[in-house]
Amino acid sequence: MSEAQQDDKALLAVLGRYVSPTRAQSILVRARRESPGARGATPATQLMARLAEGLRMFCGEADTRAAVAELTRLGSPRKVEAIELELRIEADIARARLAARDLCHALGVSPLVVQKLATIVSELARNIISYAGRGQLALRQCGPARRCVHVEARDQGPGIVNLEEILGGRYKSRSGLGLGILGTKRLADQFRIDSSPAGTRVEVEVNY
Repeated sequence: MSEAQQDDKALLAVLGRYVSPTRAQSILVRARRESPGARGATPATQLMARLAEGLRMFCGEADTRAAVAELTRLGSPRKVEAIELELRIEADIARARLAARDLCHALGVSPLVVQKLATIVSELARNIISYAGRGQLALRQCGPARRCVHVEARDQGPGIVNLEEILGGRYKSRSGLGLGILGTKRLADQFRIDSSPAGTRVEVEVNY
């Protein structure tokens, strides 16, 4: 089930407490279709306004207000605390992966995104431990209007000399250096890396 289907299922569950399942489906379909045409409001606000219009056709004002309040709480983005980790030893890689999973579960994201983010965090943490010796990893939600997780990995290691070759997929290494960076770039929705003899910083965003 896609994320959009999961959202609609949750909305229908609320609507179904006030109208019949058939009417709930009709109200939601019409609201989804008409919301993009409105101006001067966010998509979520537009959708709530259309759902309220549909409910008023079958419910009293009190029930409509109660339903819209429920729907609004359901659609409000979850807020979770940022996570910051110090990476020094091999066990910290597993700790970082678990932290990524915990953050995803708190946000209620899909299993596919959980796996993607956990893989990215594992690769970044492994590179820090293996090649810089120590560093820091931070995970947080993006801004309130955006559905994504931001990951930042920093170290004070020697930097990556052949970074352009690695990112271009032309670098072959028996040690594995570069595979984690390139894999992270391919998995991420946004990717940025800065590397110099003073250290390396990677910033990643994963949408959900």
